[in-house]
Amino acid sequence: MIKKIKYSKSLKDSNRGLISSFLVFILSTTISVAGTMQVQQHMTFDEFINAAQEQNLDLKIESEKSKAARSNAKGARIPPPIVSYTKVTDRAGNSANGLEVNQTIPFPSKLTGDYEARKYEARAQEESRLGAELETLARARVLYFNLWASQQQNKALREKKNGFAQHIKLSRASVRSDSFLKIHLLNTESEFDSVENEIISSEQNIKEKEALLAGFLNLDPSSFHPTLDEPPMLILPQEKISNNSHQLEAKRLTVESFKAREKSAKSSWLPDFYLRYKNVQQTQVGMSGYSEATIGVSLPFVFPGDPLSNSEKTSALRSESQFEYERDKRKIEVERSILFEKISSLKKQIYNIKEKLLPRAEKRMKTVYNLAPRDPEALQDHLEAMQSFPNLKLKIIDLRMQYEASVAEILKYERGTE
Repeated sequence: MIKKIKYSKSLKDSNRGLISSFLVFILSTTISVAGTMQVQQHMTFDEFINAAQEQNLDLKIESEKSKAARSNAKGARIPPPIVSYTKVTDRAGNSANGLEVNQTIPFPSKLTGDYEARKYEARAQEESRLGAELETLARARVLYFNLWASQQQNKALREKKNGFAQHIKLSRASVRSDSFLKIHLLNTESEFDSVENEIISSEQNIKEKEALLAGFLNLDPSSFHPTLDEPPMLILPQEKISNNSHQLEAKRLTVESFKAREKSAKSSWLPDFYLRYKNVQQTQVGMSGYSEATIGVSLPFVFPGDPLSNSEKTSALRSESQFEYERDKRKIEVERSILFEKISSLKKQIYNIKEKLLPRAEKRMKTVYNLAPRDPEALQDHLEAMQSFPNLKLKIIDLRMQYEASVAEILKYERGTE
């Protein structure tokens, strides 16, 4: 006979409390997982580039620098006038009040030289901003590709591991008492374990690349784990594009700004003008009012040390900037020449492996996949056939990484590619 068990009211309330707590825990866990899944989203290359343009802090810093330089280029640097109040009292106690105005006017060539220099500096900073934007987006392309490549390397290593596992499975059926076959099996098992270490290292590499990508987008790296698409393989034009990159244009404008500074410095020998006007109004009987005007000039040649050193310093800085411009121009020309040749070579290698070697390796792997080798030579051929396909995939990824790095170096110097 089955007896019905009656629960007390307090026990029912306790159960309800436990159930409510459990439901709250499940709900909060679900929300937490959902939030994580929102970050672990699929991200295309175009989406990443758009996010980089909006969120990258380096781009924002360069933008603010350009704004500051444009603001600094406004207006002429004339000292503001000085207005003072004057009260004159004689010994008899009579007093008069007045105003005094003082104004310093630098020699015109000093003003124009300084203004031109600041204009050139603002234009140079804007070119630097555009160059930094190209460099940042080129780096973004490399970071995106490196993470995608790390993910693909991990997949290829797992394929390689599966190939070893299949080979070991078939080899064990043939080993029996043959010592040479046993040695081959032991070596293969050691290689199998080595691949496992490579996979662990690859997973750590993926985490590092994810953190770099998150930092680049100004995101929390602990919850940023995107899956990426293969970025399109950018094909550069065969002809060399104009050498007038944003970086070189910034250097050229910097030279022009130093030339303007040099012009202004050579005007240090020329006098500045000082204007003074004073007007005192009579306030009591016995104290007459008066006004006076004064025009003065400075005599910088009396103490020639400062004008001379300033002129020599700006001339040296102008020469330095000119040499830097010529050096960087030649350096970029050499780098471009080397990179275009390297890109051409890498492109041919990738095509050869992808279109010729890889299909044959895949066909060979599928042919021997379930064949049981019976002798050492057959075992070695089977192992090579099973490993050739994933090894070639890893080789393509390595070549593509070199290709993308070289393309990024080209892109950061090309005007109009942003």
